Amino acid sequence: MLPRFTETEVASALGVPTVEFLGAGSFGDTWKVANHAVKIICDDTYPPARVAREVSGLMRVDSPHIVKLIQSGVISLGGNERPAFTFEYVPGGDLQKKIDMGHRPSSGESESLLLGLLTGLYALHGADGTVHRDIKPGNVALRDGNWNDPVILDLGLAKSMSEATFTRYPGRIGTEPFMAPEQLIGNKARKAADLFAVGVTVRLAITGRHPFYEGSTNLTIDEAVRKIENGPEPLAEVLPTSTRAVLDRLVSPRESERGSARSNLRKLGVTVD
Repeated sequence: MLPRFTETEVASALGVPTVEFLGAGSFGDTWKVANHAVKIICDDTYPPARVAREVSGLMRVDSPHIVKLIQSGVISLGGNERPAFTFEYVPGGDLQKKIDMGHRPSSGESESLLLGLLTGLYALHGADGTVHRDIKPGNVALRDGNWNDPVILDLGLAKSMSEATFTRYPGRIGTEPFMAPEQLIGNKARKAADLFAVGVTVRLAITGRHPFYEGSTNLTIDEAVRKIENGPEPLAEVLPTSTRAVLDRLVSPRESERGSARSNLRKLGVTVD
């Protein structure tokens, strides 16, 4: 996806000599500025409450597996005032690019990837019950390209369970191939939906194939839910038994069977406070 504005326009708006385009999302573009990453909201219809939510969500979390927000502000770009978030820059690229290049983690790296994402979720879910709602390979950076050091990005859809919502249900929030069945049918996304997305993301990284929808196109919601209910493609037995068991648990069609980030970490032999 191309940037909405030119390098010259963005550099001028930020008051810096040069910028480097990193990627575009549904609502904004991200640019590398010196040793930081700056996300600029480019969609003029982006709700101000969501801007406040992203800042609030990031400020509540302190984990090496959640991107660190340095500051937020407003810049003048394209004739409008636009929110801009300055983050730590996580070198190494995102998980989606790694998958697209055909790279696959080893058995040990697969477990480390899963542990890192669950550790990040544990911190996120512990921060006033915050739910990410859009975990996917494109929203996971690999610090220095290492499978064992994932960093969850983009909390623009994050929602504290204690906050009032401006989302009207039913309504699907997130990216459909990584949505839990309850999200697909328009129900509220809870912590279990993040766990489902982590399970799908890690399985996709391991195999290069979507665990439910590989080879399928233009599915209806009912068809997608049935595929999830029929179960994922099996994982290779070379993976540790505990890793396979947790990955199967995470993608259960039933919320109650996915457990929590903490309980799944324990099943992998990691005890957290």
